[in-house]
Formats: sequence, structure tokens, C-alpha cells
Amino acid sequence: MVKKIRILDEPISEELEDVDLKKVHELLKTTDWKLWEILQIMQRFEKKISVLDDQSLDNEKKDEELTSKTRRVK
Repeated sequence: MVKKIRILDEPISEELEDVDLKKVHELLKTTDWKLWEILQIMQRFEKKISVLDDQSLDNEKKDEELTSKTRRVK
């Protein structure tokens, strides 16, 4: 799910606005949800990297075995 975010330049006011608890609660919920999505993305990314690392380690071991075998033959 992709949500378009618009950034608007708003003048900064020195006055304190009345805090609406519903707005704060909604903001916290959306922030929590976004953090959860980021966590899920990072976990999938980590899993893919670990699979790639395992494959590269396996390839390196095979290469080492081949080179050691060819050294013995020579």
C-alpha cells in the first residue's frame, strides 16, 4: 500500500495550538503502522541477504575444494 505524502510549507506560528487527543492518537497509530511496515521490509531484506550470503559461502567452499584437488593432481 502506497500513500502519497504532500509536504506543504506552512508558516511557523509561535502560538500553542489546542491539542486534540484524537489527532494525536491517529498520528501515533499511523506512526506505529509505518514502523511496523519498515520492520517487515527489513526482515524480508535480511532474509534475502542471508540466503545470498549462504549461497556465496557455498560457492567459495566449492571453489576451494576444486583448487585443492587440482593442486593435489599437479
